[in-house]
Parts: sequence; C-alpha cells; structure tokens
Amino acid sequence: MMGGQAKKVMLLPIVLKIWETLLSPFRQVDKRQLQHEIDTYRLFLLTSYNRLGGSGEELAKELQASADSKPFTTLQDEVQSNVHQQISAVSQMLDGILLKDGKIGEPLIKPRPSGLSFAVGHALPQVEREKVVKTNNLDRVEVAEKFYEHFGYTLLTKRSDINHVEAGEGLFLRGRAEPGVVVAFYPGVIYAPSQYRYLPGYPRVDRGNPYLISRFDGLILDGKSWGRGGDQREWWEGGNSHEFDPPELSSDASEAGDRREQMWESVTGAKKLDVPVEGSLLERRNPLAFGHFANHPPKGRKPNVMICPYSVPIGDDSVRPYVPNVILRLKEEQMERRGLLWIKEGRSEDDENGSQIRHEIRTLVLVATRVLENEELLLNYRLSAYMRRPQWYFPVDEEEDRRRWE
Repeated sequence: MMGGQAKKVMLLPIVLKIWETLLSPFRQVDKRQLQHEIDTYRLFLLTSYNRLGGSGEELAKELQASADSKPFTTLQDEVQSNVHQQISAVSQMLDGILLKDGKIGEPLIKPRPSGLSFAVGHALPQVEREKVVKTNNLDRVEVAEKFYEHFGYTLLTKRSDINHVEAGEGLFLRGRAEPGVVVAFYPGVIYAPSQYRYLPGYPRVDRGNPYLISRFDGLILDGKSWGRGGDQREWWEGGNSHEFDPPELSSDASEAGDRREQMWESVTGAKKLDVPVEGSLLERRNPLAFGHFANHPPKGRKPNVMICPYSVPIGDDSVRPYVPNVILRLKEEQMERRGLLWIKEGRSEDDENGSQIRHEIRTLVLVATRVLENEELLLNYRLSAYMRRPQWYFPVDEEEDRRRWE
C-alpha cells in the first residue's frame, strides 16, 4: 500500500512543474495543455507504480525521478503501455471463461446499411469481415462473479451514497483495488469534434443525458446508449437500450418508436439524424463497462478515480471485443480548438478534403488514485467555470477546472 508520505513525494513534482511553467518568462502558458501534462504525469506515476507491484517510498521516489527526466510524449506512451498491459490481462481472463475451447470461428460477412452520407462520399470504407465467436452461456452476474474471484474486485451499480436527488445510481467497487488499477471503461458511442452535430439532441446534447464525457482532444463519449450492457457477445451499433428513457417513453417498441422520436424532438428541438455507426462485435457482459455511472464527489469528499485516455487498434482481436465503444462511419474533419469552440482548420495529410480516417478506438478508462475497498467510485467532472453549473456541483479544485477549459 502506498503510504501518506509516498503520496506527498509523488505529488510534489506536479506542484513544482506548475510553478516552473507559470513563472517562465520565455513562453506563453497554455494552461489547458499544462493541465493535460499534469494529469499525464500523475497517471504515469500511478500506472507505473502498479505495474512494478508498488510498495514503499523508495519506488515512488525512483518513479518520480524517472518521470522528471522524460519528455511529455514519452510519458504518454508509457501510460498507454501500462494501461494496455492491464487491459490485455483482463481480456485474457475473460476469454478464458467466455470462449468455447478458446477458439475463434470463420469470418462472417456482416452487411452494412447504406445512407445519404455514403452517397455524398463522407462514409468510411466498409469493414466486410467480422470474427464469429461462440461463447459460453454465462450472464452478466456470473461473469462479474468470476472476474471478482480472479482479480479481487468487480463493479456494481446501486443507489448513490451522495445526498442529492440528481445523484441517482452510483458506481461501486466491490472488493479491493490498488492505486493505478484500471477499474472501469467508459462505454458508448464516440463523437469527434467535427461530428458533434450528430449527437442526440444537438445542440442541447446534455438535456436528458448525464452520461456524456469529453476527452482532452475533444472527443465526446456518450454512454447512455450502452446502458448496463447485455448478457451476450453481440454486434453492437450504438443502439439506445432505452433503459434510461423517461417512463412515458418506455412502452413496447412497436408503436413506441415513433412516439419516442416525436417526444425527443419536442423536448430538445432537434431532429434525430440517421447517422451510420461503425458497429463491432462486442462483449456486452464486460464487468468493467460501467464508467458512465461514476458520480462527482459531494462537498468535503475527494475523487478516488481519474480518467485516462486509452487507444486500441480497431483490428486488435485480442482486446477489441472488451473495449465497449463504437465510432461513426463518417470521416473526421481536421479541427482546431479556439476557446470553447472547435473550428475547421486547414487540411489533413490523410485526405485532400481535410478529412481523416481513424484506425483506432480512442476511449477513456478510470484509474484508481488510491487504495479502493468496498466503496463508491467518485470522479472529478471538472465542469467548466465559464458555464452555469448545477447546484450539486462543488469544485474539487477550481484552478484545475479553469485550466482544463482555457
């Protein structure tokens, strides 16, 4: 277990780096980038500590010295490597209990629907082949129990301990997880900045949907459609499970579909767009695919997890089924961030029209920032200080919030 003194030693360089940057007379401070570098530094310490079987202050000091000597891009790469190592171990364990004889069958031709976006030439090339995987007949609860037996922790959702009406369900860790452990994936559909207009309810995307989260690079993940997953490995194209819909929209699907869409349009003022999603064969029983249930800490409490960017190649069959995210089948346009806005800027090397094809899934995972044991997981939402924030939101660190959005 990491002691209190070790924690202080590991955090001290972060404070020094902030002051060094703020006081530098030789360059203008990009505060948003600064916060990104602080987060990456901390993630390097946490995930490396875990990878090396962390114990004691000496290891913490060694990691601190190592981090201080490496450029930011190297720290990013090592964080990615540390996280991928953990996720590979999770994937191997789940393969062991879910795959029949550990075998993957012959490729299946998966037809794709066509649409207007294909006609105008903005769709990604079709991915024709998908592996057929026969899995054992285990439900979500059984998979979570076997995961707990192997790793010593699992996740569950229940009424939050936070005392405000909007807290709703919270995310809880059952068992024990050490600092630096990946404890959850953030599931759902991923939208690039050039694709924001396709978010449900655009431009008022947050109305009726508290399951949105943004990465530093502007990608938005919408976890609402994932719900609580499912009880099988299936082809998933981001379809809404409707389990979080208001009661008046939750009748049987035959005639409810039109009413649901009409109600959505009347509430949000936005018409639902027919957006092609690049589906994938995903394991809906993933016991860690619940990051969208994590609440912001109430006043007087600190977060115990932090977000960490994670990317995996689309063709990585060993890990991809357990990464609970899909992307739009639309090419990304190159965007530049200006304040709170993303503006189309120049052209990409990938496409003469300024579009980019992505060959990886860029998502988020939640990493434990201390020892966790049978408790609710709390994530600092870092809501923008430049917009009206809900009454229940108490900043963990107002300066961090401002740097994140400047």
